[in-house]
Amino acid sequence: DWDDVPPVEAEVVAFFDPAEDLAKRAGSWGHRLPDASLGSLASFGAGLAMAEAQAWERDEPQIATRAYTDRRFLLGDRILHWAVPWFDTAGRCYPEYRERAHKGRELLLRLGDRLRPAPDLGATEGLAPPGEDAFGPATVDVPMGDWVRSLWSGAVILDATVRSMIGGSGELDLNGPGRADVAMLFMVAAARWSALAASHPGSARLWHDLAVRAETTAGRLETPF
Repeated sequence: DWDDVPPVEAEVVAFFDPAEDLAKRAGSWGHRLPDASLGSLASFGAGLAMAEAQAWERDEPQIATRAYTDRRFLLGDRILHWAVPWFDTAGRCYPEYRERAHKGRELLLRLGDRLRPAPDLGATEGLAPPGEDAFGPATVDVPMGDWVRSLWSGAVILDATVRSMIGGSGELDLNGPGRADVAMLFMVAAARWSALAASHPGSARLWHDLAVRAETTAGRLETPF
Protein backbone atom coordinates (compact mmCIF):
# COMPACT_ATOMS: atom_id res chain seq x y z
CA ASP A 1 0.00 0.00 0.00
CA TRP A 2 3.06 2.27 -0.02
CA ASP A 3 2.29 5.35 -2.16
CA ASP A 4 5.38 7.47 -1.43
CA VAL A 5 9.01 7.05 -2.51
CA PRO A 6 9.41 3.24 -2.51
CA PRO A 7 12.38 1.43 -0.90
CA VAL A 8 14.29 1.09 -4.17
CA GLU A 9 17.72 2.63 -4.70
CA ALA A 10 16.92 4.03 -8.17
CA GLU A 11 13.90 5.86 -6.71
CA VAL A 12 15.63 7.15 -3.57
CA VAL A 13 18.80 8.28 -5.33
CA ALA A 14 17.04 9.24 -8.58
CA PHE A 15 20.21 9.83 -10.63
CA PHE A 16 21.60 6.30 -10.60
CA ASP A 17 20.09 2.95 -11.55
CA PRO A 18 21.94 -0.05 -10.05
CA ALA A 19 20.14 -2.63 -12.23
CA GLU A 20 23.21 -3.68 -14.21
CA ASP A 21 25.39 -3.97 -11.11
CA LEU A 22 22.76 -5.97 -9.24
CA ALA A 23 22.26 -8.36 -12.15
CA LYS A 24 26.00 -8.97 -12.28
CA ARG A 25 26.27 -9.61 -8.53
CA ALA A 26 23.31 -11.98 -8.46
CA GLY A 27 24.31 -13.69 -11.71
CA SER A 28 27.70 -14.62 -10.32
CA TRP A 29 25.81 -16.88 -7.88
CA GLY A 30 23.36 -18.19 -10.46
CA HIS A 31 20.62 -16.05 -8.93
CA ARG A 32 18.16 -13.69 -10.58
CA LEU A 33 16.70 -10.90 -8.47
CA PRO A 34 12.92 -10.58 -8.98
CA ASP A 35 13.24 -6.80 -8.62
CA ALA A 36 15.50 -4.15 -7.08
CA SER A 37 13.46 -3.64 -3.92
CA LEU A 38 15.02 -3.69 -0.48
CA GLY A 39 13.21 -6.94 0.28
CA SER A 40 14.81 -8.69 -2.70
CA LEU A 41 18.26 -7.39 -1.78
CA ALA A 42 17.80 -8.54 1.82
CA SER A 43 16.80 -12.01 0.63
CA PHE A 44 19.87 -12.16 -1.60
CA GLY A 45 22.08 -11.09 1.30
CA ALA A 46 20.53 -13.76 3.51
CA GLY A 47 21.22 -16.32 0.80
CA LEU A 48 24.86 -15.29 0.73
CA ALA A 49 25.06 -15.66 4.52
CA MET A 50 23.61 -19.16 4.21
CA ALA A 51 26.04 -20.05 1.42
CA GLU A 52 28.89 -18.85 3.62
CA ALA A 53 27.78 -20.94 6.59
CA GLN A 54 27.26 -24.06 4.48
CA ALA A 55 30.63 -23.63 2.80
CA TRP A 56 32.37 -23.54 6.18
CA GLU A 57 30.52 -26.71 7.18
CA ARG A 58 31.77 -28.41 3.98
CA ASP A 59 35.30 -27.14 4.62
CA GLU A 60 35.28 -24.97 1.48
CA PRO A 61 36.93 -21.78 2.73
CA GLN A 62 37.33 -20.28 -0.73
CA ILE A 63 33.55 -20.31 -1.29
CA ALA A 64 32.85 -19.15 2.26
CA THR A 65 35.26 -16.24 1.89
CA ARG A 66 33.76 -15.25 -1.45
CA ALA A 67 30.23 -15.32 -0.01
CA TYR A 68 31.30 -13.21 2.95
CA THR A 69 33.05 -10.67 0.70
CA ASP A 70 30.11 -10.42 -1.70
CA ARG A 71 27.67 -10.00 1.20
CA ARG A 72 29.83 -7.27 2.72
CA PHE A 73 30.03 -5.32 -0.50
CA LEU A 74 26.35 -5.85 -1.30
CA LEU A 75 25.55 -4.23 2.04
CA GLY A 76 28.00 -1.36 1.60
CA ASP A 77 27.49 -0.68 -2.10
CA ARG A 78 23.82 -1.35 -2.71
CA ILE A 79 21.92 -1.20 0.59
CA LEU A 80 23.27 0.78 3.54
CA HIS A 81 23.79 4.20 1.95
CA TRP A 82 20.17 4.64 0.85
CA ALA A 83 18.15 2.17 2.95
CA VAL A 84 19.23 3.60 6.32
CA PRO A 85 18.21 7.18 5.35
CA TRP A 86 15.00 5.84 3.79
CA PHE A 87 14.08 3.90 6.94
CA ASP A 88 14.99 6.88 9.10
CA THR A 89 12.78 9.27 7.14
CA ALA A 90 9.89 6.83 6.69
CA GLY A 91 9.81 6.28 10.44
CA ARG A 92 9.72 9.99 11.11
CA CYS A 93 7.06 10.79 8.51
CA TYR A 94 4.72 7.85 8.98
CA PRO A 95 3.88 7.09 12.65
CA GLU A 96 2.16 3.84 11.68
CA TYR A 97 5.45 2.53 10.25
CA ARG A 98 7.76 4.07 12.85
CA GLU A 99 8.55 0.99 14.92
CA ARG A 100 9.20 -1.26 11.93
CA ALA A 101 11.17 1.40 10.06
CA HIS A 102 13.43 2.20 12.97
CA LYS A 103 14.01 -1.50 13.66
CA GLY A 104 15.07 -1.90 10.04
CA ARG A 105 17.39 1.09 10.32
CA GLU A 106 19.03 -0.24 13.48
CA LEU A 107 19.44 -3.73 12.06
CA LEU A 108 21.27 -2.39 9.02
CA LEU A 109 23.48 -0.19 11.17
CA ARG A 110 24.40 -3.17 13.37
CA LEU A 111 25.24 -5.20 10.27
CA GLY A 112 27.37 -2.30 9.10
CA ASP A 113 29.27 -2.26 12.37
CA ARG A 114 29.82 -6.01 12.14
CA LEU A 115 30.88 -6.17 8.47
CA ARG A 116 32.51 -2.70 8.34
CA PRO A 117 31.92 -1.99 4.62
CA ALA A 118 32.51 1.78 4.90
CA PRO A 119 34.64 2.81 7.91
CA ASP A 120 35.95 6.35 8.17
CA LEU A 121 39.67 6.00 7.49
CA GLY A 122 40.41 9.61 8.44
CA ALA A 123 41.20 10.74 4.90
CA THR A 124 39.22 11.04 1.69
CA GLU A 125 41.95 11.25 -0.94
CA GLY A 126 42.06 8.14 -3.08
CA LEU A 127 38.74 6.76 -1.83
CA ALA A 128 36.71 8.25 -4.68
CA PRO A 129 37.42 9.98 -8.00
CA PRO A 130 37.82 13.78 -7.93
CA GLY A 131 34.48 15.52 -7.46
CA GLU A 132 32.88 12.42 -5.96
CA ASP A 133 32.43 10.82 -2.55
CA ALA A 134 31.05 7.52 -1.27
CA PHE A 135 27.70 8.29 -2.94
CA GLY A 136 28.88 9.42 -6.36
CA PRO A 137 29.14 12.84 -8.03
CA ALA A 138 28.96 15.68 -5.52
CA THR A 139 26.81 17.77 -7.87
CA VAL A 140 24.54 17.08 -10.82
CA ASP A 141 23.41 19.70 -13.34
CA VAL A 142 19.68 19.51 -12.64
CA PRO A 143 17.07 21.97 -11.30
CA MET A 144 17.32 22.50 -7.55
CA GLY A 145 13.86 21.01 -7.04
CA ASP A 146 15.02 17.74 -8.60
CA TRP A 147 18.26 17.81 -6.61
CA VAL A 148 16.61 18.07 -3.21
CA ARG A 149 14.32 15.14 -4.02
CA SER A 150 17.39 12.91 -4.44
CA LEU A 151 19.35 11.35 -1.59
CA TRP A 152 22.45 12.85 -3.22
CA SER A 153 21.28 16.19 -1.79
CA GLY A 154 21.95 14.84 1.70
CA ALA A 155 18.51 13.71 2.81
CA VAL A 156 15.51 11.64 1.76
CA ILE A 157 12.50 13.87 1.24
CA LEU A 158 9.27 11.90 1.06
CA ASP A 159 6.02 13.32 -0.25
CA ALA A 160 4.72 13.21 3.32
CA THR A 161 7.51 15.57 4.37
CA VAL A 162 6.63 18.04 1.64
CA ARG A 163 2.93 17.93 2.43
CA SER A 164 3.57 18.55 6.12
CA MET A 165 5.78 21.55 5.29
CA ILE A 166 3.91 23.28 2.49
CA GLY A 167 0.63 21.42 2.07
CA GLY A 168 -1.19 21.24 -1.23
CA SER A 169 -0.20 18.76 -3.90
CA GLY A 170 3.26 18.08 -2.51
CA GLU A 171 5.09 20.10 -5.16
CA LEU A 172 8.25 21.78 -3.89
CA ASP A 173 8.35 25.50 -4.69
CA LEU A 174 11.86 26.57 -3.77
CA ASN A 175 11.14 30.14 -4.83
CA GLY A 176 8.43 30.44 -2.21
CA PRO A 177 8.34 30.97 1.55
CA GLY A 178 8.95 27.28 2.23
CA ARG A 179 12.52 27.46 0.97
CA ALA A 180 13.97 28.43 4.36
CA ASP A 181 12.14 25.50 5.94
CA VAL A 182 13.67 23.13 3.39
CA ALA A 183 17.13 24.54 4.14
CA MET A 184 16.56 23.96 7.85
CA LEU A 185 15.46 20.39 7.11
CA PHE A 186 18.87 19.76 5.53
CA MET A 187 20.74 21.34 8.43
CA VAL A 188 18.88 19.08 10.85
CA ALA A 189 19.65 16.09 8.63
CA ALA A 190 23.35 17.02 8.58
CA ALA A 191 23.47 16.95 12.38
CA ARG A 192 21.70 13.59 12.41
CA TRP A 193 24.19 12.05 9.94
CA SER A 194 27.15 13.41 11.90
CA ALA A 195 25.80 11.78 15.05
CA LEU A 196 25.31 8.52 13.13
CA ALA A 197 28.91 8.65 11.88
CA ALA A 198 30.14 9.03 15.46
CA SER A 199 28.07 6.13 16.79
CA HIS A 200 28.44 3.62 13.94
CA PRO A 201 32.09 3.28 12.88
CA GLY A 202 31.45 0.45 10.45
CA SER A 203 29.56 2.77 8.09
CA ALA A 204 30.86 6.15 9.30
CA ARG A 205 32.23 7.24 5.92
CA LEU A 206 28.73 7.11 4.42
CA TRP A 207 27.19 9.29 7.11
CA HIS A 208 30.10 11.73 7.12
CA ASP A 209 29.71 12.22 3.36
CA LEU A 210 25.93 12.52 3.66
CA ALA A 211 26.33 15.19 6.36
CA VAL A 212 28.62 17.19 4.08
CA ARG A 213 26.10 16.91 1.25
CA ALA A 214 23.24 18.04 3.47
CA GLU A 215 25.22 21.06 4.69
CA THR A 216 26.13 21.97 1.12
CA THR A 217 22.52 21.74 -0.02
CA ALA A 218 21.37 23.87 2.90
CA GLY A 219 23.94 26.48 1.92
CA ARG A 220 22.72 26.49 -1.67
CA LEU A 221 19.14 26.94 -0.48
CA GLU A 222 20.16 29.87 1.69
CA THR A 223 21.79 31.61 -1.29
CA PRO A 224 19.58 33.23 -3.98
CA PHE A 225 19.44 31.16 -7.17
